[in-house]
Amino acid sequence: MLSVHMMCGKCGNETSGQKLQGFALNCSVEDNQFASSSSLRLILVGQSGCGKSATGNSILCQPMLESRLGAQAMARTCQLATGMCYGRNILVVDMPSTIDPRPRTRDVQVYRDCYLLSAPGPHVLLLVTQLERFTALDTLAVSRVKEVFGAGAMRHVGVLFTHKKDIGDMFLDEYVVNTDNHSLQILVQECGKRYCGLNNQATGEEQREQLQKLMAVVEKLERDNQGNFSTYELFLDAQVLGGRGGGTTP
Repeated sequence: MLSVHMMCGKCGNETSGQKLQGFALNCSVEDNQFASSSSLRLILVGQSGCGKSATGNSILCQPMLESRLGAQAMARTCQLATGMCYGRNILVVDMPSTIDPRPRTRDVQVYRDCYLLSAPGPHVLLLVTQLERFTALDTLAVSRVKEVFGAGAMRHVGVLFTHKKDIGDMFLDEYVVNTDNHSLQILVQECGKRYCGLNNQATGEEQREQLQKLMAVVEKLERDNQGNFSTYELFLDAQVLGGRGGGTTP
């Protein structure tokens, strides 16, 4: 099942439910399609335990995605939440880690669910990684992003560092420029130096400022791609599996 949380655009009330066979029990297919097509669509990708769900909640300023810690962090299904951020309708899909060991048939189901929730495709892929802990698993996660979303996926990728508070008073740009992590340097270059930091425990002015910086990165990426969204064969395969007609309008 898929966890779904949506904010009504008319009344502002939250609706929630379990997602079964691609569609919410308390939300029509047409409602889901409209919410997706009219929103800025983000997919959060990365290894388990890096803070994807908490990041989604920070973006939406509400605890709408179930967040797991430590040994409980291995989510098995996609999560969807929608809301507003600085005047934009935002649709956030929290994608389970595709580097965790599991049957390949399970991966196919994840891709299908991810497509159904973000159709006709995501505008932005936010690669979430913990600051100062970019490891070989994160590098593998980058490879899986390319595999799932295609070679052109990096045009849609922005890097989001969680635990920004861990570097204290150091500027994030200073940390990125001076890091001796060669794999991280390659990633930053490959995605056009699109990155920002987030402290998911922040409140008040700190929270507002970091969300402004994040939205600046996301909206610039959207403009650079002229509003086009990421598509890939696995998404198209998922579309066939889901029995839905395709679209090319962002």
